[in-house]
Parts: sequence; C-alpha cells; structure tokens
Amino acid sequence: MTPLYTTPRWWTALGAIGVAACLTMVFMATTVVAGDNSYRRIVKQLRSEFHATEQSLYGAGVLGGLAVAFIRPAGVSSVNVTILADLNEVGRENRDFNRIVRSAVEAKWQPLVVYSAPSRGEWTHVYSHPDGAHIELLIVNRARRDAVVAEVRIDPDKLSAFIDSPQILGFSIGSRRRWQD
Repeated sequence: MTPLYTTPRWWTALGAIGVAACLTMVFMATTVVAGDNSYRRIVKQLRSEFHATEQSLYGAGVLGGLAVAFIRPAGVSSVNVTILADLNEVGRENRDFNRIVRSAVEAKWQPLVVYSAPSRGEWTHVYSHPDGAHIELLIVNRARRDAVVAEVRIDPDKLSAFIDSPQILGFSIGSRRRWQD
C-alpha cells in the first residue's frame, strides 16, 4: 500500500538542519547566560541609574565580532562593545559613577586602571582577570554624557608576537625600518 502523501527528502533534511540550528542557539544562549555577566551588569546599571540610551552600531558590532572571530588580530579572540549616550545628570548627588561600576563588577576582576576627573566629567575603569591562557579586559570609559563599555579576550603570547611583527593576514601593517633608524 502506497501512502497518499510522502515528504520529499530535501524537506526532511531541511527540518533536521533547522532543529539542529535551534538546539545550537539554545545551547549557545545557555552558555552565555552561565558565564560572567559583569559586562552586561555594568551596562544595565548605567542605563538604569543614568537613564542612558544604548546606541545602535548598525551591524558594525556583528561584523566586527565576525572579523575578530575569523582573523583574530593581535591575539584578540572576542570583543563586546556597548555605547551609551545621554547619561542624565539630574539628581547627581546620590549617583557616584565609581561606586556604580565597582558594585557591578564581580570579585574575580582586578582593577588595572581607575581614573576619575569629575570636574572634567571623565572616568575610566580597566579591569582584568586571567582566563586560562587568555586575559580578559573589562573597560568602562565615560566622558561627560557618553559612556563606552567593552569586554575583550586576548591571548598574551599572540599579542606579544603581533607587537614584535605587526601583521594581519600575512600583510605587514607598518615598516620596521622607520623605527630602527
């Protein structure tokens, strides 16, 4: 007996690929949520405390992330960047920028640079922590009403090799002759 309707093989294959893609996305999302969330927590705190708006990178963030994932320039293996604009200064007396950043950062992050110039409206925090053979940097920079939060994962050995011989995809970035004169 022949069934009335048979599913084409390509349709079955397409369904299997779709299910695999969905499971992969769920697994990746679970991995991201389970990891360190200091970066996201800082962004969330700055948005809520200062009523800042997150600026769209118009696809540059995705393209930059893909470029870093494939090219890995100077030992950088991942980058997350968020730009915040229009940090509101109303009710400033109870909002200390340094306190907000420190409270959002997990204990495993060690401060490298903490710079504050409130009279000029400038703050910079740089934190690091080792992650196996890599180093992760968490950078928070504020200039008046704008802020940038970045998280970068770097391989120190590849960064050192890049500093000694700056090349990306086999092309030399600068001439060493200029510096040897």
